[in-house]
Amino acid sequence: MKILVTGAKGFVGRNLVENLSNIQTGKNRMRDLNVEAVYQVDRDTEPSLLNEYAEQADFVFNLAGVNRPKNVSEFTEGNVAFVS
Repeated sequence: MKILVTGAKGFVGRNLVENLSNIQTGKNRMRDLNVEAVYQVDRDTEPSLLNEYAEQADFVFNLAGVNRPKNVSEFTEGNVAFVS
């Protein structure tokens, strides 16, 4: 399974990526899951990579978002515009 994690540098995303990597390498054998690839996307990722990863992914964890915006437009841009 190819998995895409948006918000991969955030608290939840970082820990999820670490656990998925442990499953992939066999360090975590508690899950019966075949992790072929873990695609990580964050603010710094090139938009073209997001499109490429989304096309290849079998499953998406969308954890990207703005938690403490300074204004409403920052919240809208970070949480609504990104998903669309």
